[in-house]
Amino acid sequence: MMPLKETFTQENLSLILPSKIALVVDLLSRRTGGDPVKLMTDFYKSKTYAMLQDETTKYWWFGPAELCDLYVNERAH
Repeated sequence: MMPLKETFTQENLSLILPSKIALVVDLLSRRTGGDPVKLMTDFYKSKTYAMLQDETTKYWWFGPAELCDLYVNERAH
């Protein structure tokens, strides 16, 4: 059996991104009290999202909390 990290491709990554992004935005909204629609729009424009959608970075392996922290750090700098 192939390890999970090796079975994902750029093509099938799009299958998991929507649910992962929804979890990140929900967490961001609960942490900040921000508007989820605005947070989602801003997240899609971020470097964190760019890295997440690139399969070679393996950011898709990170959980929502870690992705949220990466995004918050990006926004702080």
